[in-house]
Amino acid sequence: MDLTLFYFPGACSRVTMTALEAAGVAYHDRLVNIRTDEQKSADYRRVNPKGKVPALAVDGRIMTENAAILVFLDRLFPAAGLLPHSDDPVAEIAPLSDLLWCSSTLHPAMRQIRAPDKFTAGDPAAVKADGMGKFAAEATRIAAGVDARWWYGERWSIVDIYLFWLCNVAEKGGFPLHDYPAIIDHAARVRALPPLIRALDRERAGADRAGIEGIIY
Repeated sequence: MDLTLFYFPGACSRVTMTALEAAGVAYHDRLVNIRTDEQKSADYRRVNPKGKVPALAVDGRIMTENAAILVFLDRLFPAAGLLPHSDDPVAEIAPLSDLLWCSSTLHPAMRQIRAPDKFTAGDPAAVKADGMGKFAAEATRIAAGVDARWWYGERWSIVDIYLFWLCNVAEKGGFPLHDYPAIIDHAARVRALPPLIRALDRERAGADRAGIEGIIY
């Protein structure tokens, strides 16, 4: 199987790249420079008409949306243990619910914090304040869920990586993550995971080749 990940260093494609590293599978990576709006180019829109990263080419067929790609990789590489599984149908669907929470609730709030100007042609301060409030409401739940544990208990999952990435970027945008010591502790544990370390190294190499600076690691 031929896999190619379309990514940008520091974007949510970091979560996807970490999943591929955890699976231990060979894959190609293709940097899409969102700093120069390459994701909006005609060439890239032929890959992903949505004009976003990540996208994953699987033997030439394109998959989009991070939650869907992560579920696909979990099914394709079950030994990687990216998500927990259960014979109970309600428990089995819970990880998908969590991934969609990350992508549809936390991610938009984080973007309001990190890039409020993308949401308005006027003063972005109100947009950022709204994002801060939304993220704070969810941060309490995150902190409770990772307090001296992984999100699903004793073993890390790709949801831990997604939560780490969201909180890390929100903090760089000014969110007071220091108010949530459980999240700070969780981040330290996530940073020590070998698949994330390998993904970060691969991102750095790509950024260096492209001459891209200022990436959040």
